[in-house]
Amino acid sequence: MSNPFQLQAPSEFQHRFYEKPVPAPLKGMDVWAKGVAGRWSRRASVRKKWQEKVDTALGLLADLRDLSDEALDSELQRCGAAARLEGPLCLKPTAESLALVCELSRRSLGLTPYPVQMLAALALCQGYLAEIDTGEGKTLSLAMAASLACMGGGYCHIVTANDYLADRDAKIMSRLYDRVGLEVGSVTSQSEPVERSHAYAKQVVYTTAKEVAADYLRDRIFLGEANCSGRRYSAKRLSGRGRNYVGMVQRGLFRAFIDEADNGLIDEATTPLIISRQQDMDDLEAACRAAWFVASEMEEGRDFRVWVQQRRLEFTPQGRQRARESGSYPDAALWECPTRRSQLVQLGLEARQFFLKGTHYIIEKKYLGTSTSPIVIVDESTGRPMPNRSWKLGMHQMVEAKEDLPMTPPTQTIAQISFQTFFRRYGHLSGATGTAKEIADEVWQTYDLATVRIPRNKPKRVSDRGMRFFLTVDDKEDAIIEEIRQRQSNGQPVLVGTQSVTASERLARRLNINGVRCEVLNAVRIEDEAKIIEQAGQLGHVTIATNMAGRGTDIKLKAGVEALGGLHVIATEPASSRRVHRQLFGRAARQGARGSTSAYYSFEDELLVKQLPSSALRVLKWFNRVPLVSGLSRLGLFYAQRRAEKLAKIARKAVMKNENELRSSLGFSRGESTQ
Repeated sequence: MSNPFQLQAPSEFQHRFYEKPVPAPLKGMDVWAKGVAGRWSRRASVRKKWQEKVDTALGLLADLRDLSDEALDSELQRCGAAARLEGPLCLKPTAESLALVCELSRRSLGLTPYPVQMLAALALCQGYLAEIDTGEGKTLSLAMAASLACMGGGYCHIVTANDYLADRDAKIMSRLYDRVGLEVGSVTSQSEPVERSHAYAKQVVYTTAKEVAADYLRDRIFLGEANCSGRRYSAKRLSGRGRNYVGMVQRGLFRAFIDEADNGLIDEATTPLIISRQQDMDDLEAACRAAWFVASEMEEGRDFRVWVQQRRLEFTPQGRQRARESGSYPDAALWECPTRRSQLVQLGLEARQFFLKGTHYIIEKKYLGTSTSPIVIVDESTGRPMPNRSWKLGMHQMVEAKEDLPMTPPTQTIAQISFQTFFRRYGHLSGATGTAKEIADEVWQTYDLATVRIPRNKPKRVSDRGMRFFLTVDDKEDAIIEEIRQRQSNGQPVLVGTQSVTASERLARRLNINGVRCEVLNAVRIEDEAKIIEQAGQLGHVTIATNMAGRGTDIKLKAGVEALGGLHVIATEPASSRRVHRQLFGRAARQGARGSTSAYYSFEDELLVKQLPSSALRVLKWFNRVPLVSGLSRLGLFYAQRRAEKLAKIARKAVMKNENELRSSLGFSRGESTQ
């Protein structure tokens, strides 16, 4: 199959730089009008026309199964030629092409797509965010959509939640792509520049949001000026740099399918992606260690006050004077400034109060003696480590001082982009997730993505044991351990979800003391992720997973587990988003299997402490003793989660606002690239 983007003429290089201009943000009544349009676009009736196409495709499948491979190839070439006439960005798959991809999936993968997976593939091709329940086959639906999309030429990025899924899905689905006549590659954090260039040269590329956005920024840094990127690159290639020259790696932002789209479009969008370079440290290390010593000696109430909910602290008059005058700083004019000293001490207090080991970061000793900081940030939304990333404005160095580790040089930002802006540059954007309902309005307003609910293949058979509230964490964990012991003694497998590395390790220790063997999956123990998750459905297995580590990996129930009630899932702490709970509980009762869920919370859990006033917590603790009115605890949890979701949404809006203000303040930056 020919590819229209492999020509070497200068004009064809423009295709490598395709991206859609990002429109100006809406204001006033335009926002309201767009919201109304969004609610109309996600009405349930939009599935009817897709369902008709699926029904037609199902009727064609019987005839396709009788065809030889040679006859099937002939049909494939005919569908590909028709798709190319429509253009690389026109995604209107026919019932014939859908049936063809389904048959190729059966022959190459041994997987016959369910009708609901066919429906999901059509929704993805039509530019929707498809809500597909956990365990309903998003991976195959995405591969089918990519196959249909690339029949007409062009390139496609499938953005997954992590490196493991990107590499795994590319390998698993390669047989389908090869049968369709497409090449597939993957880009992970371990990929070298040459490997990235080779991967992006293929029609389908599996990667992560961080990697694809970072490569986009690095390409723009290499080019120097995005507004004439095509001409610059053409000139470099035609000047005889050589075929093995690696400068730019990507081939335009034609289309992207986002797997686990709530993670890629929402959770990741709280902070912008930044490309930075190291600066000279000079006296910063000595200054940070001096400031940390002062901060570590200060007392809350006497020297400073903390507002946990606002994640804010301030000095008392006594503490401010102490911050200005105490400490053995380097003998330099900068550190003789009292204001600068107090600012650095405040940074130390923030590192002490708000950046917690096991929750916000871990220490990887394997990085000691290397250029990589041993302080590895943990993604709070997924529980995964994020090496090679750092906090800015000196916070990373202060945390290193806090942990008494070698200090890495500070960094200077040379390029940045928000995920909101980046994903809107794709000519075609769609995605799939198990939890779209809660974010439907935001993804429509931000990305012009309407959501659609895809029905389940089989009815869900899950037994919800409800939620229980306890006064203290110890009381809560006692009850959790008792339930785990009871279920393990019966042979039923249990998956336990925690919110931090610290919580998972503490619960694992207590289980071991009580004679319960368990597997732990968190940011510290990530190497055997797939193996641990795959074994979580065995008889008597207890698995503790932090913040849905292992997301995207199926838990297969072993023989005999179904009769015991299937997999039991326990939530041990309220998450800041209701979506996380739905993702966790979605691990139970997949594809019509039996399963059960339960939740254990305490009034000492971080979400309730941070998001509820102390007076409200006291009232909830008192009323929790009265069974008839214990529903107030549920109301308090609902309020805390809604408040946390609102604050996260405000943070995402702030990222976009700051980027827009930065763009408008730079007179030489027009904020969009021309072709």
